[in-house]
Amino acid sequence: MSVVFQTRQFRVGNSQAVRLPAKLAYPPETELTVTRVGEKIIIEPKEETLAGFVEWLKMAGSKSKGQEWERIEMDFPERDWK
Repeated sequence: MSVVFQTRQFRVGNSQAVRLPAKLAYPPETELTVTRVGEKIIIEPKEETLAGFVEWLKMAGSKSKGQEWERIEMDFPERDWK
């Protein structure tokens, strides 16, 4: 189920801010993660699990608009494992 509210952005110093309605707000002192996926901006509580890291890896691996990823070959010194 989704809930939709209309709001506006405003400037605070050199940053943009968005006022969240009380029904959508997180408790005070909640650490939040802000993610941009295409034109969408997602605000969610910070995850302390590896699931969030896995999602980040999936997003980083996908080609986004105007973003190219390439593999960089690296040389590693040989080691004498005994």
